[in-house]
Amino acid sequence: MKILLNLIKFLTIIILLFNQNLVDCKRYKYGDSLPVNQNIENYYNSIDNYQNELLGIKKKLIDTTIIDNNNKNNKENTNKNEFMQEISNLEYSVSDNCSSIFLGIMMSNPLMAMYSGVGFNELGNYDSCISLPSNVSQYCLFDGTVDGLLPVLVGVCYPSAIYCSTEDVLGLMTQYSILSLLQSNMTLNATTMLKCYNETNPTFTPATKNVGTWVMTGISGFILLNVIIGTLVDYLFFFKLVALRKRYGGNNNPYSLLNPKSYFESNYNNVNNSSSYGNSSNGDDNNNSLDDEDESNKRIEDPEPPFYFSILDQFENTNHWFIKYLLCFSLVKNFNSLVFNSSQKRHFDSLDGIRTLSTCWVILGHSILFGALGLGYDNLMYIIDYAFKPFTFQAVPAGEFAVDNFFMLSGFLVVYSVLNQLNKNQNQTQNDSKSNIGTIKFWLMYLIHRFIRLSPLYYFLLFFSTYVIPIMGTGPAWYMYYNFSYEDCNANWWVNLLYFNNLYTTLANECFPWAWYLANDMQFFIITPIFIILFRKCKIVAWILVVGLIAGCIINSTIISYHYHLTPFFDMMSSSSVNQSQSFITDIYQKPWNRIGPYLVGILIAFIYCDPKASRRVRYIYHFKLARYTIYAVALFITFFLSYIPYTFYKNAWSNYQNALFSGFAHTWFTIGLGLFMIATFYGYGGVLKWFLELGIWKFFSKLTYSAYLVHPLVIMYRIYSMSNLLHYSVIEFSYMYVGNIALTFAISFVIHLLIEKPFINLERLLFSSSSSKSTTKL
Repeated sequence: MKILLNLIKFLTIIILLFNQNLVDCKRYKYGDSLPVNQNIENYYNSIDNYQNELLGIKKKLIDTTIIDNNNKNNKENTNKNEFMQEISNLEYSVSDNCSSIFLGIMMSNPLMAMYSGVGFNELGNYDSCISLPSNVSQYCLFDGTVDGLLPVLVGVCYPSAIYCSTEDVLGLMTQYSILSLLQSNMTLNATTMLKCYNETNPTFTPATKNVGTWVMTGISGFILLNVIIGTLVDYLFFFKLVALRKRYGGNNNPYSLLNPKSYFESNYNNVNNSSSYGNSSNGDDNNNSLDDEDESNKRIEDPEPPFYFSILDQFENTNHWFIKYLLCFSLVKNFNSLVFNSSQKRHFDSLDGIRTLSTCWVILGHSILFGALGLGYDNLMYIIDYAFKPFTFQAVPAGEFAVDNFFMLSGFLVVYSVLNQLNKNQNQTQNDSKSNIGTIKFWLMYLIHRFIRLSPLYYFLLFFSTYVIPIMGTGPAWYMYYNFSYEDCNANWWVNLLYFNNLYTTLANECFPWAWYLANDMQFFIITPIFIILFRKCKIVAWILVVGLIAGCIINSTIISYHYHLTPFFDMMSSSSVNQSQSFITDIYQKPWNRIGPYLVGILIAFIYCDPKASRRVRYIYHFKLARYTIYAVALFITFFLSYIPYTFYKNAWSNYQNALFSGFAHTWFTIGLGLFMIATFYGYGGVLKWFLELGIWKFFSKLTYSAYLVHPLVIMYRIYSMSNLLHYSVIEFSYMYVGNIALTFAISFVIHLLIEKPFINLERLLFSSSSSKSTTKL
């Protein structure tokens, strides 16, 4: 037994001395910033200055836990007297009851010392500590900063709150943790800086169930109820359709069980059509087939119809609006639409691949970035000094261009679809001058359609993440999610509802901060009619205006970056000033006048494709192999160059002039390069890459990209703030994390697409389809 005890003590010494890194650890949260003149490297160098002292503190804690069994009583009394003397001299005093219990536990149960951290961002062993009975131990996390520069996280496992209050815990930490070296440079406050947990209270969050929580719970329940009833109704219609098909079966019957195409049609419509099919024969046919019908009746005995057939009969022949409303939420209908429906415009199939891969690219960049902005990495300096610098790694921060791809696709599809609709309206109204540019009603419906298309899922996730998710998580750092989500959204949610959050707040204080993209996209959408009307009236003026605005966007971004000495976005975590990165995000990254360039590139592509003369000329150019492959080479050079040129930044820091040129030109020119290839796919060119982008699997995932963009930060943040230790970066660990983020994001997107996004799309079509069909000739 003595040998085992001595072995445990020896292992305790080894583990406490070498258990965790004391450097390479840092944590940023949205809103954290460093003094303007402070360098991040100085921050880490200041940590290095404490290393020798930290080893002394650990040795002191070890000495407290080790008792020579041959002189146990004398040693125990000596240690206790010395300990009580030290405790009494602390600025933050510890009660006698807590100090004696603490000393007793350290001497009798040295393993408990292993559950406590000592140095910077050592969080200890949260799970093992709270697994002990609540009357034995408590886990406390210290969260503070030194001189507004050093974020400090320390987790300790100390005696239960029955014996030690938070003030006692703070007093002990000033003796047995890094706080003993930092307390002179800090204003310690146990109430605000300590979060304590135990077996019965495993997490801390300021969030409570409030009105918002109950409202969101009610809305979620209402949507789920509609989904269940709508799916059940669709299911019952399907079984009635099966019965009708059996009765009126046959290969020539479009509603026969032998006709597989009928399965992908609306069950509700098929029931109506099948009923009329059975009664649509003329009189001669009925007379000629009378004998066959009698013979058929002998062979087939119609069973007693189920009770619900009579209920369905009340609706199916009257085209009842309530049934149509419920079927909007049907999982059967929405799943068939997601899996089997595809665009009839085969020449645009490459856009599905571009959209899906761009979404995965966004998730790649956010997977590493949000880790640093959240709880943090325990080897962040390794990431900054080494991981960021290899040539191959540049594809990760280049994910910022993926959002530009979204802007370009949005600009192209909006202008293309509206121009096509205006052409149809003009043909139907026999070249009416008003139909050439659209009526007021047309443009009003244009805005309403966009608002209804984007808003329901966006609003739901915004409020769900603000009022429901904060009470769902656990872990020592879960309160950080509350700080990240609730505080800003509770104050600024209304700005997001109006789609000008990118103008009203900075990204550091923005509610649902990744929604800056939606605000920009909506603002671009609102001004797009100006370009469309000009294009319909005078094409040359529209071309000049769009090209001029692209040039203005590039020049403006370049001047702002140069004037304020802003570093590019890819250098966000390693810039000489974090405030520079915050200024870049605020002044350039999310402002519409600096991000409209890619959207305008998409408009130009639509102008080319929709203008018969311009389209024929461009098709003619792409027809020649030499010209086509030259364009491919230019497109590859532009996109590859802009993605990997930051490699030279880490070899030799760029000048302010070079930073400004990259910040001004990169986002717009990347989409120009991609657009050159995208146009080729419209005309049937593109080779293997076109084939890859048009794979059928992308059609499925491209329908989930909007949901995936909105939900993926929540997936990443939920994992990060639920962790009991900091992240650690390595290629293998990051790869596993990224694949997990991708899989979970699209899995959740699949669910919310069926439950929320698609039903509201169906409702929008239900509301406006009848009115639009009546007024088509007036538009």
